Amino acid sequence: MSIRAAQSAALSSLQASQSGIAVASNNIANASVEGYTAKSQSLATNTLAGATTGVTVTATGSTVDSYLLKSISQSATESGYADVFTNPLTTVSSAFGTVGEDNSLSTMITDLETSLATLATNAGSTSQKSLVLGDASEIADNLNSLSQTVQDERGNADQKIDETVEQVNNLLYQIQSYNEQLTGLASNTVAASELTDARNQAINDLSALVNVTYFTDSTNQTQVYLGGTQLVGSQVNELSYTPSGAVGADTTFGDITVNGKAVTGSITGGTLGGLIELRDETLPDIQDQLDNLAVTLMDSVNAITNQGTAYPGVSDLTSSHDVAATDALSGSGTVRLIATDDSGNAVEIVDIDLSTVSTVQDLADAINASGNLTATFNSDGTLSIGTNSDDVNLAIANMDAAIGADDQGFSDYFGLNDMFTGTSAADISLNSAWADNPSLLPSGSASSDATLAVGDNVIAVGTADIATSLSDLFDDNLSFDAAGGMGATSSSLSNYAAEILSDVARQASDAQTNSDVASTAYDDLVESFSNQYGVNLDEEALTLSNLESAYSAAASVIDITKSMMDTLLEMVQ
Repeated sequence: MSIRAAQSAALSSLQASQSGIAVASNNIANASVEGYTAKSQSLATNTLAGATTGVTVTATGSTVDSYLLKSISQSATESGYADVFTNPLTTVSSAFGTVGEDNSLSTMITDLETSLATLATNAGSTSQKSLVLGDASEIADNLNSLSQTVQDERGNADQKIDETVEQVNNLLYQIQSYNEQLTGLASNTVAASELTDARNQAINDLSALVNVTYFTDSTNQTQVYLGGTQLVGSQVNELSYTPSGAVGADTTFGDITVNGKAVTGSITGGTLGGLIELRDETLPDIQDQLDNLAVTLMDSVNAITNQGTAYPGVSDLTSSHDVAATDALSGSGTVRLIATDDSGNAVEIVDIDLSTVSTVQDLADAINASGNLTATFNSDGTLSIGTNSDDVNLAIANMDAAIGADDQGFSDYFGLNDMFTGTSAADISLNSAWADNPSLLPSGSASSDATLAVGDNVIAVGTADIATSLSDLFDDNLSFDAAGGMGATSSSLSNYAAEILSDVARQASDAQTNSDVASTAYDDLVESFSNQYGVNLDEEALTLSNLESAYSAAASVIDITKSMMDTLLEMVQ
């Protein structure tokens, strides 16, 4: 080899070593950057006329397993989805309490049963009635509060959906920006490799938010899809969503759209998919369970209280729901309306054969035909039945009356003596009139004796058959419809409440477990990727040391050849 050839080879070695030192230094500097992969350079031998003349750097960058990248993205989607449920369900479970705790719903129901049992032994006690109503009010308030907690979490999920959509859009633009920067850029350069790393990381971040699919074409452009809708291609197609304001059980949510096309049904994973399921399925299921309990509690308790009448009677009773004069009334049997004095004795007895009336107006006419009782249609759409004198009270005995498809009792059909009002857990409440005057709580029923005559006692102060029936009700197994993942069952009210508490607690526990498992699986894949393609500082330090030695050796060759060249020149001169 000539001196000139040796110098040329040594110079190429210096340049390769210098390039390698820059690559290794850059690896060390970016070692902690998420998604960064260690770069290396590829070398090729230079030859001229069959002779080796040095070395050339042919490529610099990194090559990673695309299948591993896809696995990480899929795992990110699963982890993002699972992580959504933990905190909301823990919040709801905490509000529901634990079976056996003093403030739990099941314990409150048991407390009401206990106070009703005491009332059954002391039916004339207004103070005991007050305790019963206090326990009933606590149940209603707790159901309201639990329902509000569920709806608050749905509202939070809806707001987070809006925030997540914005995060998704930001990442779509990042990916598009990386695509543009990579356009026309040689793939075997450090710059291209680093941009590709950044794009891969953005795709992972996007996958954690929503279940996208993607592929990179032959021009190194990555296209992103949600179902069959393209999000990143020649341009970005943004997701669009408008969150709701106040959220309740009946709130209807809008769709997430892309260019006006609804894509909500395509969103099944990632944070966004989890939030949609939490808002539209998981939390509504819990609400359905609460509503099932609330409605069963109201219907079963009201059916009994409407069989009773307060002692010595009341001045008037008003329906708990709207009633129109023209409403059809299909009934059978007889209902007895009685005007009583302050001692509970009959002043007037009005027995109405319900088979003879076809509308509510017919019923009102029959009542108004009496000398002491009146039926009035109020401006708010309710029906009131009362007396026309302050010295006369109203008592109702259902007798064998049955109205409507469910064969409800007379007072129960109109809701004249309801303990609870409302339609769901969100609005269940204690009869406000009873809360103000506990003596209105009926502990006994009016006489249904066929021989009852004016002057006879209709109801006595200590009559306790209604209080006893109410107490017994809480020991009975009632029929509950299937609701929110809980199948149809026969259970006591307190046991059903306990089942709801246990089910919510189980869901919270399962959510934490699922989140931990999904997070661990994702972390394991990321660690595997890092071990395989990340920066190993020890290896980079060794590489730097080897490159330094190579650089020094090449420099020595140049020094020697230079000295040799100088000597030759001196000899020539």
